Amino acid sequence: MDCTQFLEELSDYIDGAVPPAVREAIVEHTAFCRKCEVLYNSTRHTLEIVTAHGHEAYEIPKPVSDRLYSRLRARMAKLTTR
Repeated sequence: MDCTQFLEELSDYIDGAVPPAVREAIVEHTAFCRKCEVLYNSTRHTLEIVTAHGHEAYEIPKPVSDRLYSRLRARMAKLTTR
């Protein structure tokens, strides 16, 4: 698994909706990729904070989600090529 694949699977992984093989690949990837480990932990902690305060999770509108993922991919690509 590379950083782009990680990013594509992150939401489903956090939701517990990935097959065992993908889950293993993510765990292995984050064991050696600090950027993805930080991204995972930050996302998970943010969701924990939001849900702990009585706010229900909500679906991000598709255009916002698309822009967010596009920016994250671009940033990850920059960091990977350094």
